[in-house]
Amino acid sequence: MANDGKPQQDGAKAAPAAPPAPPPSPAQALSTARQVEELADKLSECADSIHQRVMRDIRRHQGQDVPEPEQTAARALLNAEMELRQRANRLYAEAAACIVSSLGQSQKHLIQLTVDAADKIKRITRIGDGITLVARLLGLAAAASTGQVVPILAAVEGLKTQLDVVAIDNAPAAPAASA
Repeated sequence: MANDGKPQQDGAKAAPAAPPAPPPSPAQALSTARQVEELADKLSECADSIHQRVMRDIRRHQGQDVPEPEQTAARALLNAEMELRQRANRLYAEAAACIVSSLGQSQKHLIQLTVDAADKIKRITRIGDGITLVARLLGLAAAASTGQVVPILAAVEGLKTQLDVVAIDNAPAAPAASA
């Protein structure tokens, strides 16, 4: 048997010989603690992008006064950065409790969304889009910490939609048609 020679750790009776669990399929995002930790890593990278973006915008004023609306937006983004870091840290601490058995999304897709978000935060031109994008990341972090499929899928869809909006808003203008 596969368990011959291995002592029971918790004194429980040995279960009938069962094949080892197969590794998660590509359609099972967040199905292991390691995958939850990977999401936490990417959310932390998004928080880094938020911080870099805010600091770049502040430095752009070269020591001059930053207009009040920009200060308000910067404060909101820095508060969101801090909250995103806290939620990512909570995912690290509670990774085992956040495992989802059948999300129906690939881990690669989920991680790519967060990578795209971090990139767009650095290059975004409309601050409102950036704030909404950060809110979607916070929603994903909160949903992931529940370990429940429905809130996670809703958060993933919301993030994807916002990434599409940002892509459209930041697309280069079409060249003027010549007459």
